[in-house]
Amino acid sequence: MRTKMSTLLIFSFCMCTVKAQLLFKLDAAVQQALKQVVIDFPNRLQNITGILLQENVESSDYSSKVNFPGTENCTVTQYKSEKNKNRSWQAVMPEAEGFAAAKKPYRELFLQVKHLQLPGCTKTSMANTVYDEPKEAKKFAGSIFKLGNQGDLYKDVKIEVALQYTITGWQVSLYVYDKKEDDEILPEDATSKKE
Repeated sequence: MRTKMSTLLIFSFCMCTVKAQLLFKLDAAVQQALKQVVIDFPNRLQNITGILLQENVESSDYSSKVNFPGTENCTVTQYKSEKNKNRSWQAVMPEAEGFAAAKKPYRELFLQVKHLQLPGCTKTSMANTVYDEPKEAKKFAGSIFKLGNQGDLYKDVKIEVALQYTITGWQVSLYVYDKKEDDEILPEDATSKKE
């Protein structure tokens, strides 16, 4: 009896897993927009940077020529640093009133990024990203994809899918940025002392 029950439970679990995987479908518009952004990182996002929106002390914000499906706005940020001329791209989804309403698009966006295929990008680094399970009490979840390995075209590029609580509701955001690993970064003071 126990063997039959165990077999039935395992079969049910497998069927639920297969059904969940079949429900996920790649969104061609999402995939295309992400590819356009990531492929332009070697050019420092020059091809997708629009007009200047805001000048800040440490950065400048520009409109993005790539519109991400379902977003309120997309921006390109250029950081002002003598050492690193990094840029980042951000898409902000419409705010959801409830946690449950925001949790689903966060999961779907995570899966879209996980299945993104880029020329010159190792698929294993995308597949190994851990899904940060959102919890309402935690107020924030973020899953970060590292696109490449040492020597790859996109070795410093990361994609982050985030879900966070705001004063008025829950918001899903997508960030694409280039950032060296922490152990590769030296403070500017340390660099000048070495010279």
